Amino acid sequence: MTISRRTYWLPIAIASAFLAVAVFAVVSYLNTVRIRQNEQRVQRSFAIREATRELLSAMKDAETSQRGYLLTGDVAFLKHYDTGVEDAQQRFAQLRTLEAGDEKLIAQLNTFRDAFDRQQDHFQETIAMRMKAPKAAISEDILSLVKSGRGKQAMDIARQTSRVIVSRETERLKEAESTNQYLARVSRSTITVGNTIALALIFATAFAAYVDRKRRDAAEAGLLSKQTELEAVVDSAYEGIITRDANFTIRLINPAAASMLGVDAEQTVGRSLLDFVPDDRRGFVGSRAEQNSESEANLYEYDCERMRRADGTEFAVSGNSVRTELPTGILVTVKFRDMSDFQDSQAKQREYAAILEQISDAVLVCDLEGRVRSCNNSAETLFAQSEGELVGQLAEKLLGVDSEVWEINRDHLFENGLVTTQRVWLSPDGKEFVLDQRRSLIRDDGGQPIGKLLFLIDITQRVREEAQQRRTQRLESIGTLAGGIAHDLNNVLTPIVMSAKLLRRGSKTPERLVDNIITSADRGGKMIAKLLAFAGGDREVKAQIDLRETLSEVEEILSHTLQHTIDLKVNVPAKLHKIDGDSTELIQVIMNLAINARDAMPHGGTLEICVENFNVDRSRAAHSDILNEGPHVLLTVADNGDGIPKDVIDRIFDPFFTTKVQGKGTGLGLATTRGIVRSYDGDVTVYSEPGIGTKFSIYLPSSKLAEKIAEMDDEPEALSGNGEMVLIVDDESLILETARETLELAGYQTIIASSGTDAVVVYQSQGDSIDIILLDMMMPGLDGSETREAIRGMNPNARVIASSGLRRPGQAGGKMEDFDGFLAKPYTDAQLLGIVRSVLDLEPKGSTV
Repeated sequence: MTISRRTYWLPIAIASAFLAVAVFAVVSYLNTVRIRQNEQRVQRSFAIREATRELLSAMKDAETSQRGYLLTGDVAFLKHYDTGVEDAQQRFAQLRTLEAGDEKLIAQLNTFRDAFDRQQDHFQETIAMRMKAPKAAISEDILSLVKSGRGKQAMDIARQTSRVIVSRETERLKEAESTNQYLARVSRSTITVGNTIALALIFATAFAAYVDRKRRDAAEAGLLSKQTELEAVVDSAYEGIITRDANFTIRLINPAAASMLGVDAEQTVGRSLLDFVPDDRRGFVGSRAEQNSESEANLYEYDCERMRRADGTEFAVSGNSVRTELPTGILVTVKFRDMSDFQDSQAKQREYAAILEQISDAVLVCDLEGRVRSCNNSAETLFAQSEGELVGQLAEKLLGVDSEVWEINRDHLFENGLVTTQRVWLSPDGKEFVLDQRRSLIRDDGGQPIGKLLFLIDITQRVREEAQQRRTQRLESIGTLAGGIAHDLNNVLTPIVMSAKLLRRGSKTPERLVDNIITSADRGGKMIAKLLAFAGGDREVKAQIDLRETLSEVEEILSHTLQHTIDLKVNVPAKLHKIDGDSTELIQVIMNLAINARDAMPHGGTLEICVENFNVDRSRAAHSDILNEGPHVLLTVADNGDGIPKDVIDRIFDPFFTTKVQGKGTGLGLATTRGIVRSYDGDVTVYSEPGIGTKFSIYLPSSKLAEKIAEMDDEPEALSGNGEMVLIVDDESLILETARETLELAGYQTIIASSGTDAVVVYQSQGDSIDIILLDMMMPGLDGSETREAIRGMNPNARVIASSGLRRPGQAGGKMEDFDGFLAKPYTDAQLLGIVRSVLDLEPKGSTV
């Protein structure tokens, strides 16, 4: 009975145990099914989230390309724009396949789609407007459309919708993970209880199944994680990735590869990779693949290979292929990148380089510190150095520019993006050039400065031609002045001749007649000096100029030139900024305008010349290509003559343009005037109304130079000598005798020489006893500069005073600094004694204090 019960119980127990195991197995199976379902939901959530992010990224790419095209007009941006739009369409299609009846997701996708369509409508409208004027600047209509915010509103909605979708799918992922953990715990508990109740054999079998299940779950989870990571990496790769089998059948293709080939990634899987190889390359690709399969190497790299897109167009690629041997067969992963843009960029670089080499002007490409990175052939020729020698050198050193000036221009360059200067440059072989230097910034795609471009334009010949034009125009003005000057010279000579004859006859008032002769001679000397200064053809070194003195000279000249029917008014303030320039050129500028005004008033009128301090503000500087902000001097020349017709006024500054009859003008006056003014960094404007009059306004920057040593124009107090020896050199015997007698009466000793050669001979024999030399600049044979060089060769510290009635040392090829003083002819006895005394009292050269 007991045995029977045991026998009965045992089958029941075994059956119950097996039943329990079966029940627990069923429960475990159901949990596994739910886990698998959760895994599928996880995959779907991952796909939805990644597709949403890629969709938003594609919209951003389209937005970036649209902005690039609007800013530059470059149609290359439209290609990227179309790629972004196409990618976005693909992502929408992908998300539609993943919606699976989810009403919330469908609603969000509809919102996303509506935002995308609104964005594209806005973009297409701006692009269509830009296509009407691709080379011009962005029009106000386009700017208004961009500023309307339609594109931004659509993008903001897209971003918000993207965040909602991604957030929702992230929450689903968390819920699925929590459910998986719960189901895993339930499965573990069920298996544990089943193993506890079951018999030892069943327990062992169940335990083995449990362990196997645990391992399988872990492997599946790890595989899923790795698979997800791998898919994310492959899908986000910039390069195209395609995996094929031994028969060239595509097993995997990432979005980048699909985009390059112009296909849908999902529909391309299963096609032959050879479909995307040009017909003439298929045989080669097949034989190369066969060779690679027989080779021990698993990696093969290629460059400048060709592939074919779905539309039949070919493009260059480079990359590599990796062979992987699996139990199921051979897989080859092909990685490639589109080299079309790179090749186009290289072609453009070669084109730009060829253009650069054809430029006749020197071009230097420098970094932000001013170090040369590259140059063209013209730069090598200009600096007499190869590109290898020039690279690394500082541009400011090559050009001999003062560091402080270079830094000031550098700050201006970073502020305005362009700096233009003109300077004289001495080449390594001693040749003098006038260079127009133009510095501009090189910027990257983001607009940040990455370098500098320096153009050096040789304008030496142009400057010479302009100087010749000024001389031609000056001679024309001199002809105009000749009549008035001749009349006044006759007035000067008449009292001199008459007084001299009265002295010969024994006049009772000889002192008064001598005073008349001295006064008239002094007046004639000043008149000739002004005429010579106005006729001077060489431009002096810039110095500080007081326009009040210049206008005083102009007023005196015009008083001899203008007809009496013209009322001349000159208004000069008590205080006036000094300017940097050449007084001769400024006299020419004013005379040009005054003579034009005279011709415009044939029946008389009023000519008004005014000067005043003036501050150029930012607004006025912005309306001029030349003027800079800061203190200026404003010179105006106005008349109430015929005026300038409106159809002519825009051309009056053109060289050789004139409205005068043939023989009455060269058309160089106003062109020369503007050239001189702009060479001082100033500018000239004109306002005129026919029948009312004309007004020229000249803006000249205030002086930036230090104060110069004043010329001895006024007669200084005559100072006596202390027996010093003076060597007087002049080819005019009357000047030698009068200068000698004047100096000896004042207590000096003198030696005379009638030529430069005689002076050198005298100095060789008596140089130790000679304290100072009065040297005429214009003599036959050795002139003044050559004589000075010969004497300074014997004694570098010899004191030399230059004297001339026609030219200064700077005009004679030397420099004012080469002499210790300058005495203009004609001079008085007081001027002669004063400058000799002042030079003798100077600190000896080479001495230290």
